[in-house]
Amino acid sequence: MGELYYYMWEFVTSVTIIVLVAAYILHDRLQIRYETLDDTEKTRKQGRLNQAVRMTLGVLLFFGGLAWILFMKTHTIYISPELEGFHNLIPAVVMSAIGVILVGGGIRKYFSTGNSTEKTQRRSA
Repeated sequence: MGELYYYMWEFVTSVTIIVLVAAYILHDRLQIRYETLDDTEKTRKQGRLNQAVRMTLGVLLFFGGLAWILFMKTHTIYISPELEGFHNLIPAVVMSAIGVILVGGGIRKYFSTGNSTEKTQRRSA
C-alpha cells in the first residue's frame, strides 16, 4: 500500500509541474508576440489571454481535485487504517475550491467586460 501512496503523489506532483510549466511557457510566448501590437489591441488581447489561462487552469484544478477525491475514495493507499480520514481529502478539496474560484472569476470578468455582448453584436452584423 505504501508504494501506491508514493506513486500517487509522484504522479500528481509531476502532472501539476508539467501543466504549470507548459501554461507559463505558452502564456509568456503569447505575451511576447503581443508586444508588437498597438496599445489598445495589446491590452485587449492580453486581457483575453489572461482570462483564457485563468479559466483553463481553473477547470483543470477543479477536475483534478475531483479525480483526486475519486481516487482516494476508491483506493486504499495508506499503510494503516488509523491514518485514513477526512484530512486526507483536504488538499483535493482545496484544489477544487481554487479551481471553482478561478473559473467563477473568469466567468464574472467575461460578463462584466462585455465580451458576451460583443460576440452577439458581431454575429448579428
